[in-house]
Amino acid sequence: MDSDFPSCPVAPDDQIGELYVATRRLMTAEDQSEVATTAVETATAILDFPFSVFWEATDSGLKAEAISDPLREHVEVPDDPGQVLRHERGSWLWDHYESDETQRVLVDEEKAASDAPLHGGITVPLAEYGLLTAGTDERSEPTERETQLADILGKNVLSTLERIEREQELKRQRDNLDLLNQIVRHDLTNHLQTISGRAELLRDQCSGDALEHVDGIRESSQAAAELLETAGDLATVMRQTDWETEPVALGPVLSSVTEDITATYSDAQVTVPDEYSSIRIQADELLSSVFRNVLTNAVQHNDSATPSVVVDVIDDGDVVHVTVADDGPGIPDEQKQAVFERGEKRPDSDGTGVGLYLVRTLVDAYGGDVWVEDNEPTGTVVGVTLLTATDGS
Repeated sequence: MDSDFPSCPVAPDDQIGELYVATRRLMTAEDQSEVATTAVETATAILDFPFSVFWEATDSGLKAEAISDPLREHVEVPDDPGQVLRHERGSWLWDHYESDETQRVLVDEEKAASDAPLHGGITVPLAEYGLLTAGTDERSEPTERETQLADILGKNVLSTLERIEREQELKRQRDNLDLLNQIVRHDLTNHLQTISGRAELLRDQCSGDALEHVDGIRESSQAAAELLETAGDLATVMRQTDWETEPVALGPVLSSVTEDITATYSDAQVTVPDEYSSIRIQADELLSSVFRNVLTNAVQHNDSATPSVVVDVIDDGDVVHVTVADDGPGIPDEQKQAVFERGEKRPDSDGTGVGLYLVRTLVDAYGGDVWVEDNEPTGTVVGVTLLTATDGS
């Protein structure tokens, strides 16, 4: 087994330094096996105890997961040392594991799990994960300093194991969320498309109250599809741990979003600049969700017979300002910032209040800003400021 630690005894003044090095290694460990190996190597090196073992706790007892190189000289060990080095429940070592405190121990031949000349040792319980033992062939009880060093190492090892378990659980949750998101979005989108298509066919055959009900079905299916899209984007955001942006061409994104909005809301008039030149901003694939939610919000909460929305783009060098102005009822001053909070919504809204929250979350991640102000003579302007992409981005 290769080791990053010296095989010769470590001077007392250097023990803390070696323990620090081990702690740095533990900070980057990715699984229990790596932690076990590091723990054994560290205990062997800084204590100069040649017989160190990381025991994994199982339903039946303790089994060795990693052992020191000197111990291998006394035990014929396969790839899995737990096949030959074990302590059953009720054994003296199991009692040390259950004691939940670091202890010094004198070991006789009957206690040893191998024929190594083991006489003294230190046991460090690691909660539900197992036990770390450091053994020596010296015929004396380990010192108080050696016990303290082993205890510090054990605390660092336990902290690392708990950290890895949390990270693994978060990964499982993200993977499950990702799978659920894919299934739900795929199946529900197909169903909503079917509902909307059939409602469109029925519309040509209906009149009066029936036509009003069909239009209601179409509107509800459209709203559900938009909510599904927003929920899917929000799920993607929730899975993010590190944001990585890249240069994104603004023009194609705005064009695609406005085309979708005008196709969905045929009564709305959406005005966009004639051209966006070659503006690129720092963002990612979710940039379209920012403008889709802002534009949808501007149309849905507009009480005009023909909602009017004007999009403008201002290139200000280091940043780009995109404003979306509508001629709706406007937003009271005391609610202008609150609309970006999770679950907050306009007084006239029957939505979920997550659309603009998603907008703010994404814009913040891109290093930009979002704001609301009054439009003249009536309505609301939602502004989005984004960082301009540089050539080196």
